[in-house]
Amino acid sequence: MKLRLAAAIALLAAAPVFAHHSIVAAYDDKKPVTLKGAVNGFEWTNPHVFIHLDSPDSNTGVNWDVELPSRVELQRVGWTRDSVHTGDAIAVTGIAARDGSHRVYATGVSTGSKKLIVPSNEGDPAPRKAGSSLPTPRWPDGHVQLGMTPGQSGYWASPTAHSLVETTAGSIRMNNDGLLANIADAGKIAPFLPWAKGLYEYRQRNLLKDDPLASCLPPGGPRQFMTPFGLQIVDQPDRQRIFIMSGGGNRNWRLINLDGRAPQADDLTPTYYGDSAGHWEGNTLVIRAGAFNERFWMSSGGLPHTEALRITERISRPDFNTLHYQVTVDDPNTYSRPWTSAWDLHWVPNEEIEEYYCDENNKDGAVSDAK
Repeated sequence: MKLRLAAAIALLAAAPVFAHHSIVAAYDDKKPVTLKGAVNGFEWTNPHVFIHLDSPDSNTGVNWDVELPSRVELQRVGWTRDSVHTGDAIAVTGIAARDGSHRVYATGVSTGSKKLIVPSNEGDPAPRKAGSSLPTPRWPDGHVQLGMTPGQSGYWASPTAHSLVETTAGSIRMNNDGLLANIADAGKIAPFLPWAKGLYEYRQRNLLKDDPLASCLPPGGPRQFMTPFGLQIVDQPDRQRIFIMSGGGNRNWRLINLDGRAPQADDLTPTYYGDSAGHWEGNTLVIRAGAFNERFWMSSGGLPHTEALRITERISRPDFNTLHYQVTVDDPNTYSRPWTSAWDLHWVPNEEIEEYYCDENNKDGAVSDAK
């Protein structure tokens, strides 16, 4: 038994450790790599899937570890835990690791005559959307139902924006992580104070590698409405409260009180989701929130804030399949004036939020063919 335990510990110590990270910060899209070889392991895990490939480097003889997106994203384009098996002869196109290690991030995988689609960071593989829209659902008292109707399932996903951008800024090109195509557009994003613009530009030039979300911290503030794995809104009108449940990260949730209280921003310990109080104005839920800590980026792309941050959110459901989200940001320590951003999310019908956890090496049951 002691020998087996020692062997197991040695194997774990020798295994590579892959922390959750920003893809663009870890891999260089200007350094393409092409590999061919036999699979010696396939890890169907969170936060990312890995293929271990027997394809020795001509200089070092070292084999390669091939990283792919999360299994949620792969499932959306047809992958399963049985898509790749040990012993399969495969070809991989990818981009090289910035640190020079024998790791690549896959842009394409072929096994035999079958080409497996690999999602691009330039466009999310979106979950299935609903077809023709129905009228906005309502509770018996007339208030809009923002989440599931009784007896049905579904969730909100596919945000139409990837980062907070002031509504008057016009079209600004960026990838799914909020990384600008042109750093000169930084000043258009929001009315930054000089220090905040400098920090935002530093995070952009640093390829977002310090993003707290990539370290499995919660998507605080408005960012909860931008995460790629969706969210669920649980409305409890009898208790005068609403929960917003995040599908990304580690199943974080936020409570919004609707019982008439005011947000206690100045009297509470700051947290990732702060303190929220809401009320209805016609068909729109208006939420005022504060008491945020500074440990999160309030948007992908690296927008900064301080504990002075206060937000006013307006959430409506103009039809069954559309959730409209608008947020006004007020942080006088970071921005020269309050400013507003807005986007839509789409309803994914008859499905539960797909399981995604940021925990390292979180396995979906038995890991297929992993060594």
